[in-house]
Amino acid sequence: MTVIQFPTYDELPEPIPGYKCSWDYFNSLHTSSAGSRDALGTLNFITPERRQGALQAVQSGETISLDLPLGYFAPEASAFGGRPPPKHSVIPVIPCCFEDSIDFNTQSASQWDGFRHFGLPPKYKEGPCIYYNNWTAEDIKSSNEIGTDAWMRAGGIVSRGVLIDFYRWAESNGEQVEPNGGRSISLDDIQAILKSQGTRVQPGDILIFRTGWLKWYSGEDPYLRHSYMCDRQAPGTHAFIGVEASRQLVQWLWESQIAAVAGDQVAFESTPFNGNGFGSLHEHLLGAIGCPIGELWDTEALATACESRQSWTFLLTASPLHVLGGVASPANAIALL
Repeated sequence: MTVIQFPTYDELPEPIPGYKCSWDYFNSLHTSSAGSRDALGTLNFITPERRQGALQAVQSGETISLDLPLGYFAPEASAFGGRPPPKHSVIPVIPCCFEDSIDFNTQSASQWDGFRHFGLPPKYKEGPCIYYNNWTAEDIKSSNEIGTDAWMRAGGIVSRGVLIDFYRWAESNGEQVEPNGGRSISLDDIQAILKSQGTRVQPGDILIFRTGWLKWYSGEDPYLRHSYMCDRQAPGTHAFIGVEASRQLVQWLWESQIAAVAGDQVAFESTPFNGNGFGSLHEHLLGAIGCPIGELWDTEALATACESRQSWTFLLTASPLHVLGGVASPANAIALL
């Protein structure tokens, strides 16, 4: 197979009407294995040279974990689709020796959404849902294709991270951020934030958004928080802050060769999912172009450190669980500043 020249977003094919898909381009990169189907998506934008370049963002050697404890959102589990809280068991083995086991949903706290998590709507009314690189729901159930284990076989996720501190920027411009008001962070917002930070994105970057949602969750009175999220709102009806689902945004991510995105918010994109006919970011990023999505990341300490040093770039490492056919994974993300 001949490597295809990197296409613009407009040049990507639409095997599913309305969804520009990267599949052919990324499949063409695997010239050494005829018939091989890509399982990395936009993580292919991270090259050894770009990893080396990311080392330039390291200044002090300080490390910051971006993961929250597995049970952090357990009090409001019903608001997160009913995902059960983790169960941790400490097991005595012999005198002076213990083991432990954990039973948990991989999307119950800071997480990566993998390509098996969200597909595209059927091409035909009665057809199957289509996942990244043209795998079907039946393939997902019967094989390990496009699992998060593919990311680990490629050496994990290591690249330059860029914090996009929406909360800091909005508050400094007089906006009182309402994390549960459905605020959509537009491409214009993102470009204004980057300009205010003096940050330029580069191919292979991983963008991490601080929206203020986690700051609200962590600081709110537990009773009032539970009442709002679980008693007054039915699952799926919350208006969470997030990134806008728009063609312009997806085109910019693709043509900037962004490797992955993440944030401190619930669904990464604003909710409820918009009804403008474009579709959700989960569909376009995970299913169409193959861009991993991180959610519920702890960006607070990172934001403080970035503001203190007046630099919003760093080396980001992430080591998803090496589970064959993994749908999602704890983030296991660390920023090295």
